[in-house]
Amino acid sequence: MQLELFPFEPMSVAEKQQIFEIIKRHYWTIRNTRSWRFGDAPRRKAYRRIEVEKKRLMMSGVSKREILDYLACCRLKCKRGKDCPYCRSNF
Repeated sequence: MQLELFPFEPMSVAEKQQIFEIIKRHYWTIRNTRSWRFGDAPRRKAYRRIEVEKKRLMMSGVSKREILDYLACCRLKCKRGKDCPYCRSNF
């Protein structure tokens, strides 16, 4: 059992989806910036912004497993296809 030091601020489904879309856009930036052309600054900036959104999700009570599953979906460009709960709207 995890000790809760801070009370969770409930988040609506629409707010959670909005944060997921922000994270997805940042991963697009990471995948499409090449260090040989742009340097590493845009990539590092995107990782820092993702970290802020992850903390925001965790502080609102979203489970760590759900966050990690979503991040794996973003990193891999979702190779699970129709089985992915996060990319279902794309099919």
